[in-house]
Amino acid sequence: MRTPTTGTAPATPPRTTYPLGWLRGVAALSVVLFHAYQYQRTAPGWEWPMSGVGHQLMTGTDLFVDMFFVLSGIVLWLPIAHAAATGETGRTGRLLLYRRLARLLPLYLVVVLLVWAWTNPTFPGHWRDLALHLTFTHIYSDTYIFWTNGPAWSLAVEFHFYVLMALSVPLVNAGVRRARGRAGRLAVAAVLPVLCVLVTAAYYTWALVVDPAPHTDWSVWFSPLSRAADFGIGMGLALLSAAGVRLGRPTRGTLAVVGVAATAVLVLERPLTSVVGEVWHPLYAATIALALAAIVLHDGPWPRALDHKPLAWVGGLGYGVYLIHEPVMRALGSWGVLPEPRLGPWFLLTAVLVVVPTVALAWLSAHTVEAAGLRMLRTLERDGTPRDYYAHLDGEDRGPADGAAAAADGRATAST
Repeated sequence: MRTPTTGTAPATPPRTTYPLGWLRGVAALSVVLFHAYQYQRTAPGWEWPMSGVGHQLMTGTDLFVDMFFVLSGIVLWLPIAHAAATGETGRTGRLLLYRRLARLLPLYLVVVLLVWAWTNPTFPGHWRDLALHLTFTHIYSDTYIFWTNGPAWSLAVEFHFYVLMALSVPLVNAGVRRARGRAGRLAVAAVLPVLCVLVTAAYYTWALVVDPAPHTDWSVWFSPLSRAADFGIGMGLALLSAAGVRLGRPTRGTLAVVGVAATAVLVLERPLTSVVGEVWHPLYAATIALALAAIVLHDGPWPRALDHKPLAWVGGLGYGVYLIHEPVMRALGSWGVLPEPRLGPWFLLTAVLVVVPTVALAWLSAHTVEAAGLRMLRTLERDGTPRDYYAHLDGEDRGPADGAAAAADGRATAST
């Protein structure tokens, strides 16, 4: 492991765009594959299509949801950690929240409203279900957590952490301004990641030992508290990157191999019939982060295999694929397009039949619904204040000197 040696303290490396899009593509397609596998269960005992190692591997694909959360922790906390390392405190939590909601909220609302209307064709429908989904609180209901759109539970968890991080930014900025030295500033930025991990550890202790909850208490096992460590581990990896930690090639290769191998062992050894298996989620996050360290704790160039264009393209549609595929599967099933539930590899055909229209609809959403959200984001300045589209007219009407004074007044108003 090496760190920069210029000056009296390690210098913060320039911001880097990491080749992680292909991982989002793999994760999105893996989630579709698992739900196709789940769809092919046979009544009356809801027997899974496969058994043994095959079943263990297929049920292990839910680790990719944990990877989504780890990646979100990296992406969201990296600019905050960089600002802490350099002593900058200009970034606002409000802008962080606006940026995430601009990407997520339009798509989420459109999908939830359309699917709810389709599944509730007669008035008044399940209004409680709709209200819970629109407020991202369906994850607190064992009854409604998977209604309307099952995968939406993870988007609700993400929303909770968007808000948490946005609320934490002013506190981090205040702590950074008071901290002594670079190490002190980085310690401030480390508080929330550490708290996230500790909260999940305490939560699992409560849910497994103090007040054991059955496996069917979905609001317990799919809650923000149960996934806080995933985000915290990703945030910790971002903090190491911002601190200037860089790994040599042999170390990166070792971490990649160990991380992937450890994840595979966890998948094969996970107890599927016990609630103890829920502890595997933060363990997945830890081994995934171990493998990701080979990418994140490096300034590049990266192997060309990490820039796989088709998977990166699907990764760019990740939210759309994730939210749209279940309604597509339900529609195709009701129209008789999908094969009847049966044992064996027929779920692979189901996955293909679902993926094709899902990706097409996700692409359409990216260029319409999601694009509209991003255009709304352009109404804000970089500091989160409303953009003044007519500032140039003040300069034209008043002359250069008066225009400069007006611009200065505008900046002063924005800063307050």
